[in-house]
Amino acid sequence: MHKPSAIYKHDFVFVKSEYKIVKVKFDDILFCKGMKDYIQIYIAGKSNPIVTLKSLNSFETKLPPEKFVRVHRSYIISLLHIDSISKNEISIGKHIVPIGSIFKADFFKMVDLHS
Repeated sequence: MHKPSAIYKHDFVFVKSEYKIVKVKFDDILFCKGMKDYIQIYIAGKSNPIVTLKSLNSFETKLPPEKFVRVHRSYIISLLHIDSISKNEISIGKHIVPIGSIFKADFFKMVDLHS
């Protein structure tokens, strides 16, 4: 679980991508995938992810913890957009996100709270 670094007064975050600053609403984020120094932010209704130069850890602090959960070293998912959960993966739309072994226990505890 991450500690919030700010009080969440807004329902969005600004992200630098391709020489622009893009407004991203938290409710539109399906999941975030970390790739070394970059993050791919997958958005509902968009075919291509937003790519930004930021670490997944630093981006995680910008996300409201009641809406997002880290499920893998490289993935943060939106609870709002989970379609189904199996033992080792989560289905979000047409995407499959793996559940990392070190995140599994906390994730399934959180799932139990919402069951």
